[in-house]
Amino acid sequence: MSNSLVNKLVKIFSWGVMGVSVILALVFFFRISNAEPDNQIFVAESYILWAFILLVIAALLSVVFPLVNFIKNPRNTIKVVISLVFMGLLFLVAFLMSDTTPLVTATSATEPNFSTPSVLRFADTGIFATYLLFGIAVLSLLFTGVRGIFKR
Repeated sequence: MSNSLVNKLVKIFSWGVMGVSVILALVFFFRISNAEPDNQIFVAESYILWAFILLVIAALLSVVFPLVNFIKNPRNTIKVVISLVFMGLLFLVAFLMSDTTPLVTATSATEPNFSTPSVLRFADTGIFATYLLFGIAVLSLLFTGVRGIFKR
């Protein structure tokens, strides 16, 4: 397939998914505003399913496109492997920084599932990974700005 044909197909697919999503969103808001409070969950089920379908499509495409790129250009594979190792190390550091100390809150007595060590470890890992990624992003922006000043 030529690149122009692929670009046209991707554009048509993207506009189709966008159109269906906009129509479903409008229908959702009109239906949910008229629904009884007890029936709102039943109204939302089909839209949650559509969101799940979009998530699965995005996940599949995010796996398929890099594989195609690996096959087309195997030299760039080492860069991807280095990036994956770096991300793995970042999440390992976040995991090692996380804590499993139980939290005492107003809901911890009524909902003990949120205070289990595995949930606390998982949440802390995500929070620390976010902090680390944000710090790296800020440092990268500063480095790029300072480097741009000295390159002039």
